[in-house]
Amino acid sequence: MTNESENALPMDDSIWDHIEHMDVSIGIPVSENKTLDILAALEDIYYAVEADPDDARKCIVSLAAIFVASSLGKADVVWQEFAVQEAMKSLDESLKEILDEKP
Repeated sequence: MTNESENALPMDDSIWDHIEHMDVSIGIPVSENKTLDILAALEDIYYAVEADPDDARKCIVSLAAIFVASSLGKADVVWQEFAVQEAMKSLDESLKEILDEKP
């Protein structure tokens, strides 16, 4: 997609490079202690769609769960659960690599 103006933001894959060089992020507070960087989350999902569609769907579900939990005042609990799940996934992948199995 082309830009109508030279001052417009890129409307293609190069948007992520543009965002990376910006001195700003867009954080959404989900609890008193946590802020979600929505641009980083969207970029993760964008690249996961092609690389691993199941992972991309999990990212979208995770975002929805964080938003719902935030509205109920339970974002910290859900955030911790996601952290534990990711740590377990990472450990499982590492153990498979050690055992020369394909993750």
